[in-house]
Amino acid sequence: MLKNLLVILGLMLAVPALAQDEVATLGNDIYKAGQSVRMDEDGRDDAFLAGERVRLAAPVTGNAHMAGRWVDIGAELGGSLYAAGQRVRIEGAVAGDAAVAGYTIAVDAPVAGDLRAFGSEVSVMAPIGESMILNGEIVELDAPVAGDAVISTRELTFGPGARIDGTLTLYEEEVGTLVVPEEVVPAERITRIELRYKRVSGAFQHPDGGDKRSFGEVAADYLTWGVVIGLIAAVAALIAPKAMGGFADDLAARPFRNVLSGFLGLSVLLGGGVVVALTMIGALLTPFFWLAALALGLAGLVVGAFGLGAKVLSFAPALSKSWISRVLAGVVGAMLTAMIGLVPFLGWIALMAIVAAGAGTVSKRLPILSRLAD
Repeated sequence: MLKNLLVILGLMLAVPALAQDEVATLGNDIYKAGQSVRMDEDGRDDAFLAGERVRLAAPVTGNAHMAGRWVDIGAELGGSLYAAGQRVRIEGAVAGDAAVAGYTIAVDAPVAGDLRAFGSEVSVMAPIGESMILNGEIVELDAPVAGDAVISTRELTFGPGARIDGTLTLYEEEVGTLVVPEEVVPAERITRIELRYKRVSGAFQHPDGGDKRSFGEVAADYLTWGVVIGLIAAVAALIAPKAMGGFADDLAARPFRNVLSGFLGLSVLLGGGVVVALTMIGALLTPFFWLAALALGLAGLVVGAFGLGAKVLSFAPALSKSWISRVLAGVVGAMLTAMIGLVPFLGWIALMAIVAAGAGTVSKRLPILSRLAD
């Protein structure tokens, strides 16, 4: 599911820049982008479509990933559907699951698997083969649902064809306000839950801004990840003492330059994920760029904490065993980093500087990023 959501995100990032139509094939999959996109080629496995007007007009045997302003699924799908747009309309049967997000969503053809729909106005007029999750300001159901259903809405309407064979869970702003006819689902199979979050344009926001955590809870979280980072840094220093020592020396000698290098390295990876998303085939690589940025950031945190600990311990008397010093550098540096992060406002800035500095020393060892770091 995460992979598919990332693909949808990549497609949505591409939409504003689609000035010219582009078509590409990879294996038996098809990729199309443009102002107005229509996929009418038979025999395709998966379809990846993005544009202002997007329509699937020919059946595909696999999955369809679609993003645009107006999105229409006018042909049958042998797999699952992942679609996002201002208006999404399902007119072709879906053999798998359907995950849909938009302002207006209309399900006018059967979905054999699960349906998950999130929008402002959601209407389901065709049978759902398994479970269903609906979230919207206005929800209308006029079809049978074979499994369980979860509905969160302000206004709920049932047509004569509505039926839920499983359980129904209703999230209401005031419990008992939504009317559910007995023929749709008996009262004993309905669970009503008070919605703790108020709606803001179809989304949710806690009326009091969320539960405020105490300083003790926040400090416990920071110290916990400080221990984890410290253990990782200590193990890394034991396994690769020369490399970690070199990182610490580099940090001490050029701290500000390393912060800049780390910022550039992380920006290249994060920005690269957006840039490759502008090409339809490249959109598949976007998750890997962002995972690489995450890995570099985590490595930067470990290296930055170790460098901080090594600098602090340099003012203390030398220990007889060098490996003990390396372990202490990792643990002490990580705990100091955690405590720095607890300082209001300035602590967060300092923490980001430590991460960027560590990422800078690491990126200079990576051939792809080293040119920017030098």
